[in-house]
Amino acid sequence: MFINNWYAACIADDLDDTPLRVTMLAHNFVLFRNDAGIHCLSDLCVHRGASLSVGECKNGGIKCPQHGWEFNSDGQCTLIPAGIKTPTEPPKKARVPSYPVEEKYGLVFVFLGDLGEDERPAIPDIMPEAETGEWHYGVIPRHKDINYMRMAENYNDPCHVHYIHDFAKWLPKGVTIVDQEITDHYVKAWHAAWDAEGNYSDSSGLVMEYDVISCVSRNTNYQPDYPPQIVTAYVTPIDDHNTQIHMVVLMPKDESTALDGSKVRGATANEHKILVDMTRDVVMDEDYVVLSTTRPIKAANPGEELLLDTDRTIAQVRKMTKDYGDKFGRLDMVALKKLEDTNIRVIPCPGHKTDPKNWIHKTSPLLPTKGRGQLKVAS
Repeated sequence: MFINNWYAACIADDLDDTPLRVTMLAHNFVLFRNDAGIHCLSDLCVHRGASLSVGECKNGGIKCPQHGWEFNSDGQCTLIPAGIKTPTEPPKKARVPSYPVEEKYGLVFVFLGDLGEDERPAIPDIMPEAETGEWHYGVIPRHKDINYMRMAENYNDPCHVHYIHDFAKWLPKGVTIVDQEITDHYVKAWHAAWDAEGNYSDSSGLVMEYDVISCVSRNTNYQPDYPPQIVTAYVTPIDDHNTQIHMVVLMPKDESTALDGSKVRGATANEHKILVDMTRDVVMDEDYVVLSTTRPIKAANPGEELLLDTDRTIAQVRKMTKDYGDKFGRLDMVALKKLEDTNIRVIPCPGHKTDPKNWIHKTSPLLPTKGRGQLKVAS
C-alpha cells in the first residue's frame, strides 16, 4: 500500500455534520462537513488516543468524546476545557494531522501523503460524463475482503468477463488488444471482441482504462445497437486484505455515437436501474466467488503465472502501481504491525513537511524509496 495518492473515502451525500470514521491504508480517519466544505483528520486525539469520530462536530470542528478537547478543520486544538490555565491557548503540539480533500463525481477523495499543493497530482478526469447531467448516474459502495491490487487487476482483465459473468456468457469468448495508450501512471486499451468467425470487431468490445492516481479503473462497454455503458471503479485499500470499492455506473440519456460512427439510442432510467441493480447484486458477487479463492492474496510474482497477450494490461497495472509506490512511498506493513498494540502511528500529511517538529504522533514506517518522484499537477 502506498501513500501520496488520492483515495475515494466515501459518497459525498453521506457526509453531514456527524463525524464519519473511514479506514484507509490500515489507518483510521474522521471526515466531517462544515460550512467551508469537507475535512479529514487523523481519528486519534493526541491527549489519550480516543477516537474523534465517536465525538461530535462543534464550532466548525470536532470535539473529542473523552475530555472535550476541540480541534478545528486544520487539526489544531482550539480548546482544552480542563487541565491548563488558559483553555483557549492549547500548546502547538495539541494537533492532529489534516489531509487535503476534494469532491468529484459525487465522491469524497482524500490525499494521503505529505506532498504540498504544488506537488500533488490532480484527481484524474477519467469520467467527465458524470458531471454533464446527460448520463444516468448510480454509485455502488462495497467492501470486499480482497487485496486492492487483486481488485484493480480484475477490473482490467477483459477475458474474465465472458466466463465469470452470466450476463456475458453469450458473447464470443475472446478479445484482441487493438490499440493502446500508456504513460507512467495510466493505461488505456481497446479490447475488441471477436465475431462468430474469429475476426475482431471495430465497434464491439471494451475500452479499459486504469490510473494509479486515485486507483481508478474505467470500463466502457460497446455493443451493437445498444447504449454504451460506463462502469468506473475506485479501489481504496482498507488494509492488505480488505478493499473499499466505489463503483459508478453511467448510461447516456440521449442518442450517442457508436465507435463505427452510427447513432445509438439513449438508455431509459429503468434500463440504467437494471444495470445498477445487476452490477450490485450479481456481477460484483460473481467476481468475489473467484477472487476470494485466488492465491496468493496479493499480486503474484510474474514468474509464477503464465500470462498471455490479453493479460498485457494486467501486467502494466501491476508494474506502474509498484513503480509509483517505490517513488512516492510505500508503507512498511511488517514494521507497522509490530507497533499497532503499543504505539500510535499516522500517515504523513502536508503539515509534517512544512512543520516537522510539533507533532505528538509519529508517522508510519515506510519502505525505502527509489528516489523521490515528481508528478505534474495536471494529469
